[in-house]
Amino acid sequence: MATGGEAEQPPAKLSGDSVESMRRIFITRPESREEDGQGGREEQPDGSGLCPGKAGEAGAVEGTLLSSPPPPKKAPHREHRRDAQRLVLHYIVPCMNAYGLCIVDHFLGHRMAERILQEVLALQLSGKFQDGALASQRAGSSKAIRGDEILWVEGSEPGCENIGYLLKRMDKLIMHADGKLGHYKIRGRHKAMVACYPGNGTGYVRHVDNPNGDGRCITCIYYLNKNWDSKLHGGILRIFPEGKSYVADVEPIFDRLLFFWSDRRNPHEVQPSYATRYAMTVWYFDAEERAEAKKKFRNLVDAGKTEAVLNED
Repeated sequence: MATGGEAEQPPAKLSGDSVESMRRIFITRPESREEDGQGGREEQPDGSGLCPGKAGEAGAVEGTLLSSPPPPKKAPHREHRRDAQRLVLHYIVPCMNAYGLCIVDHFLGHRMAERILQEVLALQLSGKFQDGALASQRAGSSKAIRGDEILWVEGSEPGCENIGYLLKRMDKLIMHADGKLGHYKIRGRHKAMVACYPGNGTGYVRHVDNPNGDGRCITCIYYLNKNWDSKLHGGILRIFPEGKSYVADVEPIFDRLLFFWSDRRNPHEVQPSYATRYAMTVWYFDAEERAEAKKKFRNLVDAGKTEAVLNED
Protein backbone atom coordinates (compact mmCIF):
# COMPACT_ATOMS: atom_id res chain seq x y z
CA MET A 1 0.00 0.00 0.00
CA ALA A 2 1.48 3.32 -1.00
CA THR A 3 1.61 5.88 1.77
CA GLY A 4 -0.68 8.87 1.67
CA GLY A 5 -3.15 7.19 -0.66
CA GLU A 6 -0.75 7.49 -3.56
CA ALA A 7 -1.92 5.91 -6.80
CA GLU A 8 -0.19 2.81 -8.00
CA GLN A 9 2.82 3.39 -10.16
CA PRO A 10 2.86 1.79 -13.61
CA PRO A 11 4.65 -1.53 -13.79
CA ALA A 12 8.10 -1.88 -15.22
CA LYS A 13 7.95 -1.28 -18.95
CA LEU A 14 9.29 -3.72 -21.46
CA SER A 15 11.26 -0.87 -23.10
CA GLY A 16 11.92 -2.97 -26.14
CA ASP A 17 13.26 -5.83 -24.05
CA SER A 18 12.79 -9.32 -25.38
CA VAL A 19 13.34 -12.75 -23.96
CA GLU A 20 16.65 -12.92 -25.81
CA SER A 21 17.85 -9.54 -24.51
CA MET A 22 17.02 -10.67 -20.97
CA ARG A 23 19.17 -13.73 -21.56
CA ARG A 24 22.15 -11.54 -22.46
CA ILE A 25 21.87 -9.79 -19.10
CA PHE A 26 22.85 -12.78 -17.04
CA ILE A 27 24.02 -15.80 -19.00
CA THR A 28 27.62 -16.68 -18.21
CA ARG A 29 29.78 -19.51 -19.49
CA PRO A 30 32.40 -19.95 -16.78
CA GLU A 31 35.85 -21.20 -17.72
CA SER A 32 35.56 -23.85 -15.03
CA ARG A 33 32.65 -25.38 -13.20
CA GLU A 34 34.84 -26.58 -10.33
CA GLU A 35 33.22 -24.05 -8.04
CA ASP A 36 29.83 -25.64 -8.71
CA GLY A 37 30.43 -28.53 -6.38
CA GLN A 38 31.18 -27.22 -2.90
CA GLY A 39 30.63 -30.77 -1.75
CA GLY A 40 27.40 -31.03 -3.74
CA ARG A 41 25.67 -29.73 -0.66
CA GLU A 42 22.04 -28.80 -0.98
CA GLU A 43 20.80 -27.14 2.18
CA GLN A 44 17.40 -25.62 2.63
CA PRO A 45 16.62 -22.19 4.00
CA ASP A 46 14.68 -21.81 7.22
CA GLY A 47 11.44 -21.44 5.25
CA SER A 48 11.68 -24.90 3.77
CA GLY A 49 8.09 -25.79 4.53
CA LEU A 50 9.06 -29.42 5.25
CA CYS A 51 7.21 -29.05 8.51
CA PRO A 52 4.15 -27.04 7.41
CA GLY A 53 2.07 -25.81 10.29
CA LYS A 54 4.69 -26.38 12.97
CA ALA A 55 4.39 -23.59 15.49
CA GLY A 56 7.12 -20.97 15.37
CA GLU A 57 8.63 -22.05 12.04
CA ALA A 58 8.40 -20.39 8.67
CA GLY A 59 6.16 -23.17 7.40
CA ALA A 60 3.40 -21.76 9.59
CA VAL A 61 3.50 -18.26 8.18
CA GLU A 62 2.13 -18.85 4.73
CA GLY A 63 -0.73 -16.71 3.57
CA THR A 64 -2.76 -16.44 0.39
CA LEU A 65 -2.44 -14.05 -2.48
CA LEU A 66 -5.73 -12.50 -1.46
CA SER A 67 -4.40 -11.71 2.02
CA SER A 68 -2.06 -9.01 0.74
CA PRO A 69 -2.68 -5.47 2.01
CA PRO A 70 -5.61 -3.67 0.38
CA PRO A 71 -4.93 -1.49 -2.65
CA PRO A 72 -4.46 2.27 -2.35
CA LYS A 73 -7.58 4.38 -2.08
CA LYS A 74 -7.23 5.44 -5.69
CA ALA A 75 -8.19 2.55 -7.95
CA PRO A 76 -5.57 1.49 -10.50
CA HIS A 77 -6.16 2.56 -14.07
CA ARG A 78 -7.10 0.09 -16.75
CA GLU A 79 -3.85 1.05 -18.45
CA HIS A 80 -1.94 -0.16 -15.41
CA ARG A 81 -3.71 -3.51 -15.52
CA ARG A 82 -3.05 -3.86 -19.23
CA ASP A 83 0.63 -3.05 -18.71
CA ALA A 84 0.90 -5.65 -15.94
CA GLN A 85 -0.77 -8.28 -18.10
CA ARG A 86 1.49 -7.44 -21.02
CA LEU A 87 4.58 -7.67 -18.82
CA VAL A 88 3.49 -11.12 -17.65
CA LEU A 89 2.26 -12.57 -20.94
CA HIS A 90 4.95 -11.21 -23.26
CA TYR A 91 7.96 -11.25 -20.99
CA ILE A 92 7.77 -13.06 -17.64
CA VAL A 93 5.99 -16.20 -18.82
CA PRO A 94 8.16 -16.65 -21.97
CA CYS A 95 11.35 -16.08 -19.94
CA MET A 96 10.32 -18.59 -17.28
CA ASN A 97 9.41 -21.18 -19.88
CA ALA A 98 12.61 -20.61 -21.88
CA TYR A 99 15.17 -20.26 -19.09
CA GLY A 100 13.44 -21.08 -15.81
CA LEU A 101 14.06 -17.56 -14.52
CA CYS A 102 13.25 -13.97 -15.36
CA ILE A 103 14.60 -10.52 -14.42
CA VAL A 104 12.44 -7.37 -14.27
CA ASP A 105 14.44 -4.19 -13.71
CA HIS A 106 13.07 -0.82 -12.49
CA PHE A 107 10.09 -2.71 -11.12
CA LEU A 108 8.56 -0.02 -8.88
CA GLY A 109 10.61 3.04 -9.70
CA HIS A 110 13.29 4.75 -7.63
CA ARG A 111 11.02 6.68 -5.27
CA MET A 112 8.95 3.69 -4.18
CA ALA A 113 12.01 1.45 -3.95
CA GLU A 114 13.64 4.05 -1.71
CA ARG A 115 10.63 3.98 0.63
CA ILE A 116 10.82 0.20 0.85
CA LEU A 117 14.55 0.37 1.58
CA GLN A 118 13.96 2.85 4.40
CA GLU A 119 11.41 0.49 5.96
CA VAL A 120 13.90 -2.39 5.74
CA LEU A 121 16.61 -0.26 7.35
CA ALA A 122 14.20 0.65 10.17
CA LEU A 123 13.41 -3.04 10.71
CA GLN A 124 17.11 -3.78 10.92
CA LEU A 125 17.64 -1.05 13.50
CA SER A 126 14.84 -2.54 15.59
CA GLY A 127 17.10 -5.48 16.39
CA LYS A 128 14.54 -8.09 15.28
CA PHE A 129 16.71 -9.77 12.64
CA GLN A 130 18.04 -13.24 13.46
CA ASP A 131 20.72 -15.41 11.90
CA GLY A 132 19.43 -17.37 8.92
CA ALA A 133 18.83 -20.99 9.92
CA LEU A 134 18.85 -24.30 8.06
CA ALA A 135 16.26 -27.05 7.97
CA SER A 136 18.85 -29.58 9.11
CA GLN A 137 20.15 -27.36 11.95
CA ARG A 138 23.49 -29.13 12.39
CA ALA A 139 25.20 -27.64 15.41
CA GLY A 140 27.68 -24.93 14.54
CA SER A 141 27.26 -25.39 10.79
CA SER A 142 24.88 -22.58 9.84
CA LYS A 143 27.35 -19.70 9.54
CA ALA A 144 29.61 -21.70 7.26
CA ILE A 145 26.68 -22.35 4.91
CA ARG A 146 24.68 -19.12 5.03
CA GLY A 147 25.73 -15.81 6.53
CA ASP A 148 22.58 -13.74 6.27
CA GLU A 149 20.35 -12.26 8.95
CA ILE A 150 16.62 -12.52 8.33
CA LEU A 151 13.19 -11.33 9.45
CA TRP A 152 9.79 -12.64 8.35
CA VAL A 153 7.17 -9.96 7.60
CA GLU A 154 3.59 -9.94 6.34
CA GLY A 155 3.62 -6.37 5.06
CA SER A 156 0.72 -5.37 7.30
CA GLU A 157 2.86 -4.56 10.34
CA PRO A 158 3.19 -0.91 11.46
CA GLY A 159 5.95 0.75 9.46
CA CYS A 160 5.76 -1.83 6.64
CA GLU A 161 3.16 -0.15 4.42
CA ASN A 162 5.46 0.12 1.42
CA ILE A 163 6.71 -3.43 1.85
CA GLY A 164 3.04 -4.45 1.76
CA TYR A 165 2.62 -2.51 -1.46
CA LEU A 166 5.54 -4.40 -3.00
CA LEU A 167 4.03 -7.75 -1.97
CA LYS A 168 0.69 -6.77 -3.47
CA ARG A 169 2.39 -5.91 -6.76
CA MET A 170 4.24 -9.24 -6.79
CA ASP A 171 0.97 -11.05 -6.11
CA LYS A 172 -0.74 -9.32 -9.03
CA LEU A 173 1.93 -10.47 -11.45
CA ILE A 174 1.68 -14.03 -10.17
CA MET A 175 -2.12 -13.97 -10.45
CA HIS A 176 -1.84 -12.82 -14.08
CA ALA A 177 0.61 -15.68 -14.71
CA ASP A 178 -1.38 -18.38 -12.93
CA GLY A 179 -2.27 -21.20 -15.30
CA LYS A 180 0.47 -20.20 -17.73
CA LEU A 181 3.50 -21.40 -15.75
CA GLY A 182 3.66 -25.12 -16.34
CA HIS A 183 1.05 -27.21 -14.54
CA TYR A 184 1.06 -25.10 -11.39
CA LYS A 185 -2.04 -23.79 -9.67
CA ILE A 186 -0.73 -21.03 -7.45
CA ARG A 187 -2.95 -20.31 -4.48
CA GLY A 188 -0.73 -18.99 -1.71
CA ARG A 189 2.69 -17.94 -0.52
CA HIS A 190 4.97 -17.53 2.47
CA LYS A 191 5.45 -14.35 4.36
CA ALA A 192 8.28 -12.30 2.93
CA MET A 193 11.78 -13.09 4.14
CA VAL A 194 13.81 -9.89 4.49
CA ALA A 195 17.50 -10.83 4.37
CA CYS A 196 20.67 -8.87 5.03
CA TYR A 197 24.22 -10.03 4.35
CA PRO A 198 26.36 -7.77 6.57
CA GLY A 199 29.21 -7.37 4.11
CA ASN A 200 31.79 -9.47 5.95
CA GLY A 201 32.44 -11.86 3.08
CA THR A 202 29.65 -14.28 3.92
CA GLY A 203 27.26 -15.78 1.37
CA TYR A 204 25.05 -18.84 0.99
CA VAL A 205 26.46 -22.05 -0.49
CA ARG A 206 24.84 -23.80 -3.41
CA HIS A 207 21.40 -25.15 -2.45
CA VAL A 208 17.90 -25.85 -3.73
CA ASP A 209 14.93 -24.04 -2.21
CA ASN A 210 12.51 -26.94 -2.61
CA PRO A 211 14.32 -30.25 -3.17
CA ASN A 212 11.66 -32.49 -1.58
CA GLY A 213 8.28 -31.31 -2.81
CA ASP A 214 7.23 -28.95 -0.02
CA GLY A 215 4.90 -26.98 -2.30
CA ARG A 216 7.03 -24.02 -3.30
CA CYS A 217 7.08 -23.59 -7.06
CA ILE A 218 8.30 -20.03 -7.71
CA THR A 219 10.95 -18.05 -5.86
CA CYS A 220 10.55 -14.28 -6.17
CA ILE A 221 13.35 -11.96 -4.96
CA TYR A 222 13.39 -8.16 -4.83
CA TYR A 223 16.74 -6.39 -4.41
CA LEU A 224 17.43 -3.10 -2.62
CA ASN A 225 21.13 -2.36 -3.15
CA LYS A 226 22.07 1.06 -4.47
CA ASN A 227 25.21 1.60 -6.56
CA TRP A 228 26.02 -2.09 -6.38
CA ASP A 229 29.24 -3.06 -8.16
CA SER A 230 29.68 -6.81 -8.19
CA LYS A 231 33.37 -6.50 -9.04
CA LEU A 232 33.89 -4.71 -5.73
CA HIS A 233 31.02 -5.92 -3.60
CA GLY A 234 30.50 -9.50 -4.82
CA GLY A 235 27.09 -10.79 -3.75
CA ILE A 236 26.06 -12.22 -7.12
CA LEU A 237 23.26 -14.77 -7.08
CA ARG A 238 24.58 -17.55 -9.31
CA ILE A 239 21.98 -20.01 -10.64
CA PHE A 240 23.01 -23.37 -12.12
CA PRO A 241 20.09 -24.30 -14.43
CA GLU A 242 19.73 -28.06 -14.53
CA GLY A 243 21.15 -29.66 -17.66
CA LYS A 244 22.49 -26.40 -19.11
CA SER A 245 26.05 -25.54 -20.13
CA TYR A 246 25.77 -22.04 -18.68
CA VAL A 247 25.15 -20.41 -15.32
CA ALA A 248 23.02 -17.34 -14.65
CA ASP A 249 24.74 -14.54 -12.74
CA VAL A 250 22.23 -12.09 -11.27
CA GLU A 251 23.54 -8.88 -9.73
CA PRO A 252 21.45 -7.76 -6.71
CA ILE A 253 20.87 -4.23 -8.02
CA PHE A 254 18.38 -1.69 -6.70
CA ASP A 255 14.71 -2.17 -7.72
CA ARG A 256 15.39 -5.47 -9.52
CA LEU A 257 12.82 -8.29 -9.35
CA LEU A 258 13.82 -11.89 -10.05
CA PHE A 259 11.68 -14.99 -10.59
CA PHE A 260 12.88 -18.59 -10.86
CA TRP A 261 11.58 -22.13 -10.36
CA SER A 262 12.05 -23.20 -6.74
CA ASP A 263 12.69 -26.90 -7.33
CA ARG A 264 15.79 -28.88 -8.35
CA ARG A 265 15.87 -27.22 -11.77
CA ASN A 266 17.60 -24.21 -10.20
CA PRO A 267 20.35 -24.89 -7.67
CA HIS A 268 21.81 -21.51 -6.71
CA GLU A 269 24.25 -19.75 -4.41
CA VAL A 270 24.87 -16.27 -3.03
CA GLN A 271 28.52 -15.46 -3.57
CA PRO A 272 30.43 -13.73 -0.75
CA SER A 273 29.26 -10.16 -0.15
CA TYR A 274 31.70 -7.41 0.81
CA ALA A 275 29.08 -4.69 1.26
CA THR A 276 25.76 -4.78 3.07
CA ARG A 277 23.33 -6.60 0.79
CA TYR A 278 19.53 -6.49 1.14
CA ALA A 279 16.95 -8.72 -0.51
CA MET A 280 13.33 -9.67 0.05
CA THR A 281 12.20 -13.19 -0.92
CA VAL A 282 8.73 -14.64 -1.35
CA TRP A 283 7.93 -18.27 -2.21
CA TYR A 284 4.69 -19.05 -4.04
CA PHE A 285 2.94 -22.40 -3.54
CA ASP A 286 1.44 -24.87 -5.94
CA ALA A 287 -1.85 -25.82 -4.29
CA GLU A 288 -1.72 -29.56 -5.00
CA GLU A 289 1.90 -30.08 -3.97
CA ARG A 290 1.45 -27.98 -0.86
CA ALA A 291 -1.60 -29.95 0.22
CA GLU A 292 0.27 -33.21 -0.32
CA ALA A 293 3.25 -31.93 1.71
CA LYS A 294 0.96 -31.02 4.60
CA LYS A 295 -0.67 -34.44 4.43
CA LYS A 296 2.72 -36.16 4.61
CA PHE A 297 3.69 -34.01 7.57
CA ARG A 298 0.49 -34.85 9.45
CA ASN A 299 1.10 -38.54 8.81
CA LEU A 300 4.65 -38.23 10.16
CA VAL A 301 3.38 -36.43 13.26
CA ASP A 302 0.70 -39.06 13.85
CA ALA A 303 3.25 -41.86 13.38
CA GLY A 304 5.55 -40.17 15.88
CA LYS A 305 2.78 -39.91 18.45
CA THR A 306 1.94 -43.58 17.99
CA GLU A 307 5.58 -44.58 18.41
CA ALA A 308 5.84 -42.49 21.57
CA VAL A 309 2.81 -44.26 23.07
CA LEU A 310 4.22 -47.68 22.18
CA ASN A 311 7.55 -46.79 23.77
CA GLU A 312 5.76 -45.80 26.97
CA ASP A 313 4.15 -49.23 27.07
